[in-house]
Amino acid sequence: MTNPPANPLAVAEPWNLVADAYTADIVPQFELFAADALRLALLPPSPRIVDVATGPGTLALVAAADGATVSALDFSPAMIANLERRAAALGITTVQVVQGDGQALPFDSDSYDAAFSMFGLFFFPDRAAGFRELHRVIHPGCRAVVSSWAPFRRPFGLVMDAVREFLPGLPFGDGKAPLGDPDEFAQEMTSAGFRDVQIHQITHTTVASSLQAFWKSAQQANAPLVLLQKKLGEQEWRSVSERVYNRLRDELGEGPTEVQFAAYLGVGVK
Repeated sequence: MTNPPANPLAVAEPWNLVADAYTADIVPQFELFAADALRLALLPPSPRIVDVATGPGTLALVAAADGATVSALDFSPAMIANLERRAAALGITTVQVVQGDGQALPFDSDSYDAAFSMFGLFFFPDRAAGFRELHRVIHPGCRAVVSSWAPFRRPFGLVMDAVREFLPGLPFGDGKAPLGDPDEFAQEMTSAGFRDVQIHQITHTTVASSLQAFWKSAQQANAPLVLLQKKLGEQEWRSVSERVYNRLRDELGEGPTEVQFAAYLGVGVK
């Protein structure tokens, strides 16, 4: 019998659950980090790139719109369906969509001008394999860019604190985030064969129209929160949700809500 992955986000189910809301609410915010990653990769004209854990194609479609040919891989059928719908709506035909495992890529070695994994590889049960596969498939001298989260800021930091307080028996957000230490991040990337590794901390800020809009979106598009709702059941979650909202209201007010996302982008050269 195979042991279940330690991280519940390392399987497709939660991403299938949030795929539609993630695409509607999260993609516009994460496209900001995709643009950063593409800039840091120092791409040649008309590059051939691979995007691992592509989700609904956040980076893949930005890159394709700018002239890249993209192999985009994810393990979530619902995320892939969203990617395909978005590509069709945009008239993009240069993205090869593959359902598969980022720890065992179905691509040839030394065949891409860059590799990316945006907020995906850090959930892999075997991160070392994920890094090695990115290294394997790119040409010598080319770059891979991988992202993870820096410590949460407001309002998500407040959400995490409140949930832990109201549900002390659940290991929600406990411990250090995967690839959440820049030195360890750099070491893992270096151990996979990358050189000249640099970890960039980048912050983007968006504004939700109201606190209520922020909290509604978070409950629909944030995979850990959606899993928690499923675990607790509708009635218990409704009570927890109200208490979390009241805590957020006391701290932030109910008007437009500034949402800060801080990420680490690791860049390494093959």
